[in-house]
Amino acid sequence: MRNKAIKYISVLLLAVSVTACERVIDLDLPDGDDLPYVDAWLTDQPGVQTIKFLKATSYMSQTAPEVISDAQITVTDLTAGKSYPFTYQNGAYNYNAGSNPIGVIGHTYKLSIQWKGEQFEATDELKRNSIIDSLTSEYEEEDGEDKAGYYVKLYAHDPVGAVDYTWIRTYRNGELNHYVGEMLSADGSMGSDEGITDGFAFIPPFRDGVTSGEKPYEKGDNVKVLFRSLSRPSHEFMQQVLEQLTNGGLFAKVLTNVPSNVQNMQAGGTTKIYGWFGTVAEISASRKVE
Repeated sequence: MRNKAIKYISVLLLAVSVTACERVIDLDLPDGDDLPYVDAWLTDQPGVQTIKFLKATSYMSQTAPEVISDAQITVTDLTAGKSYPFTYQNGAYNYNAGSNPIGVIGHTYKLSIQWKGEQFEATDELKRNSIIDSLTSEYEEEDGEDKAGYYVKLYAHDPVGAVDYTWIRTYRNGELNHYVGEMLSADGSMGSDEGITDGFAFIPPFRDGVTSGEKPYEKGDNVKVLFRSLSRPSHEFMQQVLEQLTNGGLFAKVLTNVPSNVQNMQAGGTTKIYGWFGTVAEISASRKVE
């Protein structure tokens, strides 16, 4: 079935689950430290670029993360030798690139943060993107657990000559479609970086992965698929993030902080900033379901 993960479970475990009782346990967890982290993705698009610098709240907290407003943040194009100062405003650090984007494919960028007397840096290279060929839509009748509705399919292919990593996001009527997951591709395949699919079409899980059988599209819906290119380190970071977000069930692993690429450059500095600085090239395709 479309978008349905196949779960393997033994008869013994099934029997245990049927007879087991549920017991609610209130966990008295320590608050821990308010860990500083960045959410910093630089794109090749015109207009305002935004970097968020926040403090993570405790696991059980219902409050929003605290904004850090007293830092100095700069992004430098190391290839072109240009620097862009980001200014704090309305809860984030911004730079208005106007009609001349900061991000250029093939250039390497450095994030610099000065905070509490210490210097932090991270670098990433802005990579080329994969190629979206088309989006199609077709009405399909109910099929098992897949409901009747319009099913959009993505057709894309990988450019020849290198391993290309892609972060795929799907939007429905201007909002992120949470019924379909974020997808990560390496040369149009999953988890392979050996170049064996170099230049090929994206495999069927990506083609079908922009529609949920639980909630297919309706006539009049606007569907947008966004490709964001990734460097290999950024791809590995996103893989770990998605693993943490989907971590659950019988075989769930203990939650851990995903490694950061932000380094403390201060001699003897002990403060650590979590999160990631990444650079992406963006392309998209849209289709109105008719």
